[in-house]
Amino acid sequence: MKEIIYNYDLLDEKDINNFVQRVKAIIINSNDEILIGYADKTYQCVGGHVEEGETLMAALTRELKEESGIIFDNLDLQPFFRVKYYNRDYPEKGLNTLTSNNYYVIRTDIKPNNDIRSLTEYEKEWNYVVKYIPKDKILDTLRNSLPEAKKKNPVLDTIEAVSEFLKQETDDTRRDEWR
Repeated sequence: MKEIIYNYDLLDEKDINNFVQRVKAIIINSNDEILIGYADKTYQCVGGHVEEGETLMAALTRELKEESGIIFDNLDLQPFFRVKYYNRDYPEKGLNTLTSNNYYVIRTDIKPNNDIRSLTEYEKEWNYVVKYIPKDKILDTLRNSLPEAKKKNPVLDTIEAVSEFLKQETDDTRRDEWR
């Protein structure tokens, strides 16, 4: 699994006293479209925070239902990509936080269902939507959105994750051609 680490504050593991985990999914359908979330002029993969005592798969299942209305039973996936941030005094002074964003790939033709989503107040306020973007247009869409994005890091992380997914998919296709 590829991992990217951002540590501008030069923190050591021993300096960390707060941990945040997130789970995100690259959901791709049989039409080669990727489901992406959009709110507050910011694109990002569907997903969110892991709550205390929650497993990564339980969090992913919950977040997918809350944000997209897609219900999965018994997800058993391994992350293919991870982005970690080490931040001093985040989200408040005295907390040195390690945030780990775990990305998964889900191939499905299950359609989003707005009727069963349960968005946060923030997501409602900023008109959170999910939409499919063709795989061959996703990176351009993400890159072109950066100048207006309210939160740049989620878009940059999504670009990195989608780029890695597309690279791995291309590598897998090449391997399959040689079998």
